[in-house]
Amino acid sequence: MKKILRNIFSGYFLVLFVLLLELLIVIGFQFFLDYILEAFGVTDGDEIWKLVIALVYVTARIVIFVIALIVFFRIINKYEDPEFKIPWIVAMLLLPFFTCIMYWIFGNHGLRRRERPVVRHCEEVNDAFFKDKHAPEEGLGQAIGAFRYLENTTHLGSHAHNRVQYYKNGEEFFPAMMEGLKAAKEFIFMEFFIITDGEMWTQTVDILKQKAAEGIDVRVVYDDMGCGGNISAFTPAILGEFGIKCYKFHPFRPILSGAYNNRDHRKIVVIDHQMAFTGGINLADEYANIIVRFGYWKDTMVKIEGPAISNLIATFLQNYDLAVGKPSEHERFLDHEYPQYEDEGWVMPFGDSPGAITGALIGEQNYINILNYAKKRVYISTPYLIPTYSLLDALRNAALRGVEVNLILPGIPDKKLVYKIAKAHFPYLLKAGVRIFFYKPGFNHMKTAMADDELAFVGTINFDFRSLVHHFECGTLLYRNECLGRIKEDFEEMLSVCEEVPKDYTLRPASRRLCALLKIFYPLL
Repeated sequence: MKKILRNIFSGYFLVLFVLLLELLIVIGFQFFLDYILEAFGVTDGDEIWKLVIALVYVTARIVIFVIALIVFFRIINKYEDPEFKIPWIVAMLLLPFFTCIMYWIFGNHGLRRRERPVVRHCEEVNDAFFKDKHAPEEGLGQAIGAFRYLENTTHLGSHAHNRVQYYKNGEEFFPAMMEGLKAAKEFIFMEFFIITDGEMWTQTVDILKQKAAEGIDVRVVYDDMGCGGNISAFTPAILGEFGIKCYKFHPFRPILSGAYNNRDHRKIVVIDHQMAFTGGINLADEYANIIVRFGYWKDTMVKIEGPAISNLIATFLQNYDLAVGKPSEHERFLDHEYPQYEDEGWVMPFGDSPGAITGALIGEQNYINILNYAKKRVYISTPYLIPTYSLLDALRNAALRGVEVNLILPGIPDKKLVYKIAKAHFPYLLKAGVRIFFYKPGFNHMKTAMADDELAFVGTINFDFRSLVHHFECGTLLYRNECLGRIKEDFEEMLSVCEEVPKDYTLRPASRRLCALLKIFYPLL
């Protein structure tokens, strides 16, 4: 009980108190003054007390104004997209003191002090290991810019001679993952945003226990908020009894901290140096369509064999070290001679971190690079459509260049308000020529894109501010790989069961007004 009270009063009580105080002052000076006078038993004749209280009030308002002004200029001069500044500026105009407190807590989405050495260590190791692993310009043609951007921002490498297999749903992916786990000989790395008790998790845990008993290095990282209520809060301790190193990422506690806004949305499985999986599928039964929540659950993963595995090892170890709280040894996992496969395409798995950490919105620019590459046709599937203006404009500009832009959204949403906000963007995109489709069988959770049947992305990054700005994400950029044929076939199969949104689509007046109001706060959704 003492711990609960200490945690609550360390954060929530402070913000609640400040908000109530702000509202009380905003109601009006006279009401505030009368309330204070009555509370202290001051009569109408005690003018000196009225003067003192009035001076205190005026002084407090001047101090609040100066603090708010300082915070305002800090917001204005911060190097970030203006979209992220608007909600804070609007809130500052309405409730300056409260907004100052909230901005102090949530406005800086950077690393906590003890996390900075971990990230520096990862960057130094990656810079040294991947310095010679960059794609040559003659090997990628016009796609070189997309790969070079990721190399320079993620400190990872581009790789040829890999073998990549594409899984178009959980029914294909989970058997392949289970088979790979059973064959592990050295180590197993697993990182998921959501793990849910059920058939898939039970099978996985049984295999992990067996492999840990064989002396294999088994490590699991999962997001604490993503898994909240889905698995036991004591999962790390339970698995630890079997020799499995399991950690929660940014464990949730009832205190206020901007760090809790930075969730681990990655999905990575690395097995020895033999194979690695990544994409949008979480470790839960609905992803395998064992249970039905929002119709048929559509999602994708890729399996990578070859030197590109090293990128996913480095990406996993970054968040593993952040979860543990100290740097670990990376070199012994990165240094390995991989087989050279015949596929001459290029593969670039990468990790994306919150914008304030990397200094760039890597996921956003990756999508923009794909859109800019396209000359004929683009396929994009995303469960949510609350994009940054830069990404929204890239979609529109591609269509205006004459590119056939096909955007696929869920037919059955999991979040109705977010779904309604997504529809508010339809008229803007449809007018430019973007084709928008609803996936009628259910919920397409896949975050997959393809340009001109040559350049593709499979990953975890949604078209929303959570993924593009705040979360730890990952994905794989693919160029002229054999698996791109399967990706195109999958998109064509999806379109055959989709319903196209008419070009004259409009929202109802009430919905338009609601979305116009919420638009101010899009970046916080």
